[in-house]
Amino acid sequence: MAVLDSLLEVMRPRGAVVGTSWMRSPWGIEFDRTPYVRFNIVLDGHCWVRSDNLDRPVKLTKHDLVLVLPDTAHALASSPAAHAVPIAELMAQLREQWQRDGFPRRVTRGDGLVLHGAYHFEPTVLSALRGLPRVLSFSAAPGRDSTPLAGIIATLAAELRHPAAGKQLAIDRLVDLLLVYSLREWSASNNAGTAAWVVAMRSPALGRVLSAMHAMPHHAWTVAELAREAGMSRSAFAAAFTAALGRPPLAYLTEWRMTVAMDLLRDNRLSVDQVATKCGYGNAFAFSSAFKRTVGSPPSAHRRR
Repeated sequence: MAVLDSLLEVMRPRGAVVGTSWMRSPWGIEFDRTPYVRFNIVLDGHCWVRSDNLDRPVKLTKHDLVLVLPDTAHALASSPAAHAVPIAELMAQLREQWQRDGFPRRVTRGDGLVLHGAYHFEPTVLSALRGLPRVLSFSAAPGRDSTPLAGIIATLAAELRHPAAGKQLAIDRLVDLLLVYSLREWSASNNAGTAAWVVAMRSPALGRVLSAMHAMPHHAWTVAELAREAGMSRSAFAAAFTAALGRPPLAYLTEWRMTVAMDLLRDNRLSVDQVATKCGYGNAFAFSSAFKRTVGSPPSAHRRR
């Protein structure tokens, strides 16, 4: 899990609970494409999630969770075919509902009560999610209450229902942990996809390479050296890596270096030269060129932003 650990260390998600919605059947909410990772948790009743990225609608019941990756439209509804209203049209009504009633303590039988939230990541960090299904659902199967993820969801629901000292701090931490345990649990599933940490778990050879890249982004890695790390020929390694990760080894290395750089640039005590060295570049000019090409803006502009 070293690769996932390093990714989570630099992802630093800014998670937030957006609010709750509870409606009497039939109901539906349509969420458009955004640059955020959205999450929805069913706190009472049930609902269905629909998306063009799913083979069929998926039913969610109490304490089930769905994570939706960026640029993925989806809808939540009381039934697979229920009409869904765009969230933008509902926002004024939902805000009034939240302000008037706060978090509901009781829901009429048959209604769906859903918690909505989102995570914001830097664009380069989102590459860590490449290879995952666009919509990830976690089902509360029998015995589910014994899993850490189910425990976090239950605790989050309790914090929302019963205001107490430190409520917002607790919710913020729980939302962050929600992502950590979701990714950990998904990586162990049969449908884990081809994200870097999943590949690292499935392939010992490529896992060694990914762990080395993540541990030492400053090293002047070559394809030949990475192939030796994997115990493979250069050509076989390059082909296997590209097939598994969707880009060549050095392209992946550049992405990882820029991900690390974006995290380091948060620390104003480090100069751009120092960040360049920590990311494997001999001078600030070469680093700035690679950073702008990958991120779309110079390191200094990114730091100011």
